[in-house]
Amino acid sequence: MPDRDLNILSLTLPFVRERLPTHQAYAQASVADILGDHFSSAKSVEVNTLDSMLFLNRGDRFEPRPLPPEAQFSPAFALVVADYDGDGHEDVFLSQNFFPTQPFAMRNDAGRGLLLRGDGAGQFTAVPGHISGVAIYGDQRGAAAADFDRDGRVDLVVSQNAAETILLRNTSAKPGLRIRLEGASANPAGIGASLRLETASGLGPVREIQAGSGYWSQNSPVQVMSSPTAPVAVHIHWPGGRKTTTPLPPGVSEIRIDTSGQAR
Repeated sequence: MPDRDLNILSLTLPFVRERLPTHQAYAQASVADILGDHFSSAKSVEVNTLDSMLFLNRGDRFEPRPLPPEAQFSPAFALVVADYDGDGHEDVFLSQNFFPTQPFAMRNDAGRGLLLRGDGAGQFTAVPGHISGVAIYGDQRGAAAADFDRDGRVDLVVSQNAAETILLRNTSAKPGLRIRLEGASANPAGIGASLRLETASGLGPVREIQAGSGYWSQNSPVQVMSSPTAPVAVHIHWPGGRKTTTPLPPGVSEIRIDTSGQAR
């Protein structure tokens, strides 16, 4: 049976009005009756799930994992990966909602921005707004992470459609290490490089410096990286294939690293 009413469907398929001139006739018709001769050439599309999902790269395949129920309440527009609480595991922020729907459909406004705390093994837990401090009720769009006040905590900027851009200052995370790369003259920010912290227990998650991290958005090239224990080195895979390892002095909070792996 059709899902859309006669007035809406006939705007897209005018011949429907010719076949079914009344709402009563339309209500009693199947999809095959409505399309008539066009039914045989119509394509059938099936949907397995409408969940917002995470796909873990396992080398030879992607492993799907649905995000928590709170991530399903409203469409997600921007996804910003960073370590927002400073525990050494990557977290995800979702900008939510979508107001400019079709006239016959309700707007999607059940979200207010969502912070998902990662456990480092591909599982995420929704952080309630009264704990995370994220409570944005507008039509959210692009978002980006940056330590704007240089305190070693990842802050968040979220834009909205037809409303103000919001800056969320992080005041509760464990401060991390600020890392600024000094790349070649053609790529001074080291775009495309990937970084990992080394601790006594091993290597942490990979962080990539990106030019364009989402919809009209770009995260800061200055990375804030944390670890459960004190980091001892930074491993960098530079664009072009060069790999460097830079030892870290105890207690360092900010560091600059050039393409040779030298710290300044």
